[in-house]
Amino acid sequence: MARRIIFAGRRVRFRFFIFLAMILALFYYVVTLAINPPLYDTVKYGEITTWDHGQGLVIRQERAYPTSEYYGKVDFFVSKGQEVKEDELLAIVYKEGYDSKLIVELYNIKQKIWDYQNKNLVQEIMDNDFEKIENNINTILYTIQYNIQKDEIHSMGIYENQLRGLLDRKKEILDKKDSTSKYLEQLYSQEKEIENKLEEWKIEIKAPESGFISFELDGLENIISPKDIDYLTVEQFLSLRDHKPLVSDTENHLLEIPLFKIVSSNKWYIVSLIPHKNIFYEQGDTLSLKLLGLSEEIINAQVYKVDYIDDSTLVVLEMVDSIESVLEVRNIHIEIGIKAEGLMIPRKAIIYKNNKTGVKIDHNGDIKYIEVKVKALDDDWAIIEKAKDNDIIEVNDIVIIE
Repeated sequence: MARRIIFAGRRVRFRFFIFLAMILALFYYVVTLAINPPLYDTVKYGEITTWDHGQGLVIRQERAYPTSEYYGKVDFFVSKGQEVKEDELLAIVYKEGYDSKLIVELYNIKQKIWDYQNKNLVQEIMDNDFEKIENNINTILYTIQYNIQKDEIHSMGIYENQLRGLLDRKKEILDKKDSTSKYLEQLYSQEKEIENKLEEWKIEIKAPESGFISFELDGLENIISPKDIDYLTVEQFLSLRDHKPLVSDTENHLLEIPLFKIVSSNKWYIVSLIPHKNIFYEQGDTLSLKLLGLSEEIINAQVYKVDYIDDSTLVVLEMVDSIESVLEVRNIHIEIGIKAEGLMIPRKAIIYKNNKTGVKIDHNGDIKYIEVKVKALDDDWAIIEKAKDNDIIEVNDIVIIE
């Protein structure tokens, strides 16, 4: 037999405890409302910008170009970031083992040729260009002699090209009055012989394609390109991001690292892993992009791809401006900003429940939960839009902040 509960001489039934629990719950609710009453605000129309921070991997349309020879030194005629045309002369590569003494000997012979012509034939020259050419030759020869004394011959290739052009022009002028001289012919013969020997050691490097030239290489130039972006996984991204640049074999002077790379397109990409899934942009959206530490300019970026993985988001952005800012870098710190305008409510009014996002609207005392989509979010405010067409939420509606 069930045991009866006796209180004050009367039997207490079980439904009494149910009633008592309801009374206590109602009391708790009333007290809670009294202590922490809900706040109210109105729906406004506004605009905010949301910024996400991340590390970006730069992907360009680029190719690295090595030479197939061992080399002793390289003289470049272009500077980093310079735009070059196909077949433009970029550099002179001197093979390993080239004799720098021959270069000195060649300039000595050129000096003798110049002295002979100057002493014997200058009085007969009437060409108006001669004085200008002579001054330019003097300047270059002085520079060459100074560099030889200082044993600084790394720029001899440049001066050699300039001097050859001037001497050829002067020779054309002098040949008008110059009678054949055995001594002069002997000097010309020696000059030609040395030049032929030097040509055996020199390789002209010309631009294989048009684009922007860069000398900062990391070994990824011929590994990752824009055509690979559609298939890029998080694991591949992390591997590329943590890639260590190659180091040249300076002991053996082998050309294991390419001499240069050419970026052949203004279009470039940034891949970034955002450490959360709470982003508010999708494929095709236009965003603002900051290249931290590289440029003060805010550039436009288009969302090329968005992939949600676990608790992160892999974002690919496409740009057509400011390629010169990222020619020399692979990993950069970025800020991605999206500007949104529309219905604006306090951030605290947003309710996250059962994998849904919504707000409570008070329509003349009728409180209704409305599911919404968040378009942008900052510390205090959110831009929202209704998720279902049949719901109604408008400016000046009363929103409840619980």
